[in-house]
Amino acid sequence: MRIIEWNSQGAFRKKNDRILSLQPDILVVSECESENKLKFGDLTPKPNDFFWYGDSENKGIGIFSYSEYKFELLKTFNPRFRYIIPLKVTGKDNSFLLFAIWAMDNKEKPEARYIGQIWLAINYYSSLLSLPCIFTGDFNSNKIWDEKERVGNHSDMVEFLDKKRINSLYHIQEEIEHGEEVHPTFHMYRKTEKPYHIDYFFASNSIIKDGFEISIGKAENWIDLSDHVPLTVELETKTSLAKLTDSLSDFLTTKLNALSTETQTRFTDTIIDLIENAKKIDNLNGSIEDIKRQEQLIVKYEKLLEIDKLINELNEYRI
Repeated sequence: MRIIEWNSQGAFRKKNDRILSLQPDILVVSECESENKLKFGDLTPKPNDFFWYGDSENKGIGIFSYSEYKFELLKTFNPRFRYIIPLKVTGKDNSFLLFAIWAMDNKEKPEARYIGQIWLAINYYSSLLSLPCIFTGDFNSNKIWDEKERVGNHSDMVEFLDKKRINSLYHIQEEIEHGEEVHPTFHMYRKTEKPYHIDYFFASNSIIKDGFEISIGKAENWIDLSDHVPLTVELETKTSLAKLTDSLSDFLTTKLNALSTETQTRFTDTIIDLIENAKKIDNLNGSIEDIKRQEQLIVKYEKLLEIDKLINELNEYRI
């Protein structure tokens, strides 16, 4: 299985011939336009399966299957994380979770921008990370920026994933530490004198053990198209998601049961309403409109978490 990730810096419909010449089974493209713009069969070769998510038809994240693999958006998807997309990927002989990533700015909460988005996402999806997982895309992050104020930095993410037995394929293969990379994936302003390593493949040890090879494109072959170069990984995995239970209502029930007793008592009706609405979303087909409804539900859930935190803090000050 060959997976390629690439930030095309927009206008993928005009650039896809070069990346598709590498014959990916699965292709993850950041800054990718929607299906309406891609015009499959005309401007873009039609994939066997495709998932796209974005706030504008001109730019989002696209995941293409040019092989047998099929995609299914997880019911537990949290649209609040721009953009970390959890997909169930199923082939003839294997299945795994794919987290397609284009880490974005967050003007409302600057401390949750870029790597902060990923940090919040891996905590939110933590109960799924014991399953075979692949994280790939433009993380917009490196250990060299750890000192920037975030809810979690690059090293925090690496440590968290390592505890889940998920590691960076590049760093394993090259036997190199984070922050000491010698192969850049990004050249700011398309200038070769401004190189950074900010794109990654992370995978579960259950996938890594079956063997892999990762390669990074050379700037001279890609800089005319994008400020990023593609990352390609060859995998031999035979993993299965047989234990996956994909239910937003079950997922939220587990998290809501972890709230303090006082919060659960005070907000019983709200909790019941959240779970009932989550059950309704479980029965929807995952359209853009459905995802908007899901986002509204998750905003309400996040508010309840904030209230629970405040109640716990207030209880600490009781005399």
